[in-house]
Amino acid sequence: MQTPVKVSQKQLFALYFAIMATGMGQTVVFAVIPMLGRELALDQLVVNLPFFGAFALKELAITSLTSIASLTFFIAAPYWGRRSDRVGRKPIIIIGLLGYTLGTLAFNGSAQLGLNGVLAGFGLYLMLMVTRILLVLVMSATHPAASAYMIDVTSLQKRTKGMGKMSAASQIGTMVGPALGTLVAISYLAPLYLQAFLTFVAAILVWRLLPDSGLDISKRRELPRLRYFDKRYRVYLGIGLVLYTMMGMVQQTLGFYFQDVLQLESKQAVQQFALAMVVCSSAMLFSQLVIVQRWNVHPMRLFRVGLPLVIAGYLLLANTAALFWLMVGMGLFGMGMGMASPGYNVTATMTVNHDEQGALAGLSASAPGMGYVIGPLLGGFIYSIEPSYTYWFAGLVLVPLFFYAIKLKDPEADAG
Repeated sequence: MQTPVKVSQKQLFALYFAIMATGMGQTVVFAVIPMLGRELALDQLVVNLPFFGAFALKELAITSLTSIASLTFFIAAPYWGRRSDRVGRKPIIIIGLLGYTLGTLAFNGSAQLGLNGVLAGFGLYLMLMVTRILLVLVMSATHPAASAYMIDVTSLQKRTKGMGKMSAASQIGTMVGPALGTLVAISYLAPLYLQAFLTFVAAILVWRLLPDSGLDISKRRELPRLRYFDKRYRVYLGIGLVLYTMMGMVQQTLGFYFQDVLQLESKQAVQQFALAMVVCSSAMLFSQLVIVQRWNVHPMRLFRVGLPLVIAGYLLLANTAALFWLMVGMGLFGMGMGMASPGYNVTATMTVNHDEQGALAGLSASAPGMGYVIGPLLGGFIYSIEPSYTYWFAGLVLVPLFFYAIKLKDPEADAG
């Protein structure tokens, strides 16, 4: 077992800021892309399918932008996690942040061509797809390397609290990100330009302030490549896949839901959705900074406490058209996810050796990534049938997962 190096809270600020910046990027995209896609008329694209004829993509054309990005994340994150085991955590974190900055600028440039009427239809759609793929291909380096860094510098006893603080930093970003959505009053792309600037600042801070994690790469033993179906941790990857498939399905359609249920104009819908995400993230932040930091029993029990709140939040969203109760549902969802996510994630780290943590972090990050591939596509399809079915489906799918988690044996740590 490697003895963790001492890293001050001042030095860790750079890591927290980097995670916050990427968290902002994830949710500002959720707030902006649904309305931006409609402004670019992506929901009016029609494809001709063999044997079926003309097929209107509707919202599916917009949600697919998120799905392709998530598929890229699913593929790339394990590579970056393994790479951080070989070359160290810090360089990989910086690569991801700079990739986020440059990729966002490329995506914005493509979208601006559409807003200016220079490019439209499938040509615009294809360019947006390509730039999203390139963005995520590189930015996916940050999360697994940062997670492995936190494991490197914390003891097993403090791992849940350390990962909780990092999740809290992400949730601060998640909370602030949608608030940037209010900048659509200036331009649809203004929030994304600010996001690119913040990830660039984060890269500078990590470079200047964050020390190496102490991982001894010179003596790293050669290990077989970790597989998704390794019996040590496959159940936790499966939990992450299901949990984030439902989350991706809900988050990607909520922008439409707020606009349609509350009967709002596009920019008003962005602002109300942004407020709802702030409520959600505030509840999640409370979970991670208060509840998780005081949690002194097995981390998997956090999952069992948090998941029923997530289910209640989804079902409340499905059964109300009132703004107040939509906000309450988002708060319940956020509170539950704030406990459930670090609960199963930290439990997974207890199943592998120290020099496998980067590789596992990559797999753990890619499972939610695949969830965000499946979720938006599934959500877009269900939403086109009946909006409320999306949230009914999400809540009911998680019920058997909760009962399965109750029966699941809690593992003890194989390594620190």
